[in-house]
Amino acid sequence: MPSTRYFDNAATSFPKPPAVLEAMTRYMTECGAPSRGAHAPARSAAGLVRRCRQRLATLVGLTSPEHVVFGYNTSDGLNLGVKGVYAAARRVRGQAAPLHIVITAMEHNSILRPVNALRELDPNLSVTIVSADPATGLIDPADIARAIRPGQTVLVCVNHASNVTGTVQDLDAIGRECARFGAGSSHDGVLLLVDAAQSLGHVDVNMLRSHIDLLAFPGHKGLLGPTGVGGLCIRPGVERRLDTIREGGTGNLSEQLSHPSALPEKYEPGSHNTMGIIGLSEGVAWLLERGIVEVRQHEVALMQRFIERLAPDISGRCEHAPGLRLLGPLEIERRVGVFTFVHDELSPQELAMALESSFGVLTRAGLHCAPLAHELMGTSASGDRSAGGVRLSFGPFLTVDDVEHAARALCTICSEHRSAAAIAG
Repeated sequence: MPSTRYFDNAATSFPKPPAVLEAMTRYMTECGAPSRGAHAPARSAAGLVRRCRQRLATLVGLTSPEHVVFGYNTSDGLNLGVKGVYAAARRVRGQAAPLHIVITAMEHNSILRPVNALRELDPNLSVTIVSADPATGLIDPADIARAIRPGQTVLVCVNHASNVTGTVQDLDAIGRECARFGAGSSHDGVLLLVDAAQSLGHVDVNMLRSHIDLLAFPGHKGLLGPTGVGGLCIRPGVERRLDTIREGGTGNLSEQLSHPSALPEKYEPGSHNTMGIIGLSEGVAWLLERGIVEVRQHEVALMQRFIERLAPDISGRCEHAPGLRLLGPLEIERRVGVFTFVHDELSPQELAMALESSFGVLTRAGLHCAPLAHELMGTSASGDRSAGGVRLSFGPFLTVDDVEHAARALCTICSEHRSAAAIAG
């Protein structure tokens, strides 16, 4: 078995900055207290949680750290965004009012399933799925604007960077289109919810500049923290249009039976994953210290070398890897380091197994929890082993040598398969 090279960062980044593990270990060995309490260890833990909020707020362009709320992961944040906005709109407008949500064909199941669950329960809720370019995965912001129904649309959901094609959507343009229909505390306005699972920590994201109302994030991907922590960033004022979807203990106002309305407690019932938040804080600190510009430049250099070695043409066909096709845009500025490939004859599982067993390249095969994106790309066969593709995803600790090794591995596997098929034929 060759030594391994990790190309599954879109699932979970690895390795982590050393400070992440050090901070988590220090917390568990020296403090261990929850972040709610009056004694010194609890106060210390609370301060560390506040510091993580502040770092995240700085990263996304917010000035109020209390508008960063913690949960389990991106899916948890997206569920709060979708169901909280829906619940507030229903509460204000009544059960019979027509409500409308706009999503895109590039969404992850973390959006598709909560929206579908609401639609199955509510006959007065309608959903529009905005398509994308089948070659690049890019969405035309004008198509989103055309899908909005003034007075009915309460939410637009957009996946910033695709976990299938790596496509980065133009959030500034999409945000401007949504802002034309009003937002914030007005219950008639359209809110923009962004899935930043594959973009935060890889590209610059500024909520105020891009008119983003709600932004869901994972701790364990581009932010370089542990699993089990993530959340939702809320533009100030939008909390008036976002109901809670869980209630419970908060450590304050314990005498009242209704859940507190102040942020962040409004959306954080129960004990925090304090250890996870402290680890996440150090991952974000690593990014802030280096700067997103530098992190992005490193990823761009890796992407350029990877594409040069494979030499895909305008259709995605790779000149140096016969039978292999790359999904998504070729332009570096339109993508993050997420590359999904399909082969004319090898199934995704076969290709992934060959990459691991012969070259130690660790990838992810399948539909990647994004069935509509694969359907758009023509890679969603009906549930058999040929569905989806093989995804290689980059992280900040990969090197040029790593990506050249992965490219050579793909070229070798495809060339040897072509030669073997010719001999057999």
